Amino acid sequence: MSPIAPRRSGGLSTILSGPPVALVAVVAAVVVFGVLWGLGILDLSAWGTREPSTAGLIAVPTPARRIPAYARVTRDHIWDARNQRLSVVYLPPQSVTKEMLIRLSDVLGRVLNHEKAPGYVFTSDDFLPKGTREGLVGGIPAGKRAVRVSGDKIDGLHGLNPGDRFDLLATLPIDASRGGGVGLNMGGVYGQEINLEAQLSNWQKQATVRVMVQNAIIIEPMSVRGVPMFQSSLTEGGVTRMRPVQEAVIAIEPEEVARLTEALAVDAKITAVPRSGRPDDKIDSRTPDLYPVSPFNRSAAGGGLDPGTGAPDSSFRMVETIMGQKRELKPVPRR
Repeated sequence: MSPIAPRRSGGLSTILSGPPVALVAVVAAVVVFGVLWGLGILDLSAWGTREPSTAGLIAVPTPARRIPAYARVTRDHIWDARNQRLSVVYLPPQSVTKEMLIRLSDVLGRVLNHEKAPGYVFTSDDFLPKGTREGLVGGIPAGKRAVRVSGDKIDGLHGLNPGDRFDLLATLPIDASRGGGVGLNMGGVYGQEINLEAQLSNWQKQATVRVMVQNAIIIEPMSVRGVPMFQSSLTEGGVTRMRPVQEAVIAIEPEEVARLTEALAVDAKITAVPRSGRPDDKIDSRTPDLYPVSPFNRSAAGGGLDPGTGAPDSSFRMVETIMGQKRELKPVPRR
């Protein structure tokens, strides 16, 4: 027989190396880990994602969403609903300029002079003067009046942005031949001269061009809005439909409102003439009118304008001569 006794199954070494021992070890480790974490001895934030440090940086408020032009800035415009905090951007002190508004009190309650996109800091140039009312009236320059005009009535407003300057010209055609006459047929010594000048200047068919508005400003650019229209039919009855209309809001001088309204009422052809947007352009420059050429004034012969009215200075006046039963108009020079 062998002096070494055989090992029995189910001994102490088998029990210690079995699966229950591993399970007990895992449970003990979890308990110890939980106790240390609960007592604050073990900090789990060291293994998590940590936000970058903002020590030494300046928090500058920014819009959390798009703010339309002429709107009053409120807390809702600055509040970041996704992160549940104010929308700010952290900048080093050397990157903060004197134009930036870093205090929230300097931003809230102010009216913007243009549309503001999210993520951009506020500056003093973004706002209208303090005390300005919000909305469309806030964009009207002091001393001017705003008029909403249709793109069907005025040509040339497409492509202009807020703040762009332009003039409005009204054109009315003049067709002297519609009266049935083909010539003036004047008598007297100067009759032939006037008839010749009328033929050379195409006097019978011209156009009157008047500058209705000088140096107007775009307040709201051309946009499309729906205008409700009521229509009735036998099959559908009364139906309200939306008709798209292209409109723009412009600012003009008070004395120009009546002239522009009159030109729109008589269906004159109105054209917008944009001005230069360069800083060296003269703001007080004026676009001249165009008066129709008449053989009775100096403009037909290269003359000037009346200094009092600005209209062509008349060089002739008509004198009616009566000889028995015959009457005749004869031009006579004024000077």
